[in-house]
Amino acid sequence: MKTIKNLLLMLSVVAASMFGASAANAASCGGGWTYVSGVYEYNVNGNTYGYIYTVPEHTVLPGYTNYFLTYNKEALIQAKMALQNHQSLYLYGDSGTAACPTSGSFRYLGTLTYLYEY
Repeated sequence: MKTIKNLLLMLSVVAASMFGASAANAASCGGGWTYVSGVYEYNVNGNTYGYIYTVPEHTVLPGYTNYFLTYNKEALIQAKMALQNHQSLYLYGDSGTAACPTSGSFRYLGTLTYLYEY
């Protein structure tokens, strides 16, 4: 009887988490493995934020540039180091819309949520 109760509890937690995930408005946009082409940091009234611009990895003449907004000072430092050392990064942004942009020269992929180093 205890096993059945534990199983039902576990299933209800999984069902609740799946319902919460499906109700999200924003898409998670991955920029793929990219090279950082620019990092612009601003400080307004003691609040640091910045933009990270990236181009696709292994492209001679990229047709577009992705950019992300971040309020995380450590992410800005990591992006500056990747720019300086020519390292690849994989960035995810929360686009704030139902779909990630697929056209245009500058594609805003939203607020930076994850940063992976190559």
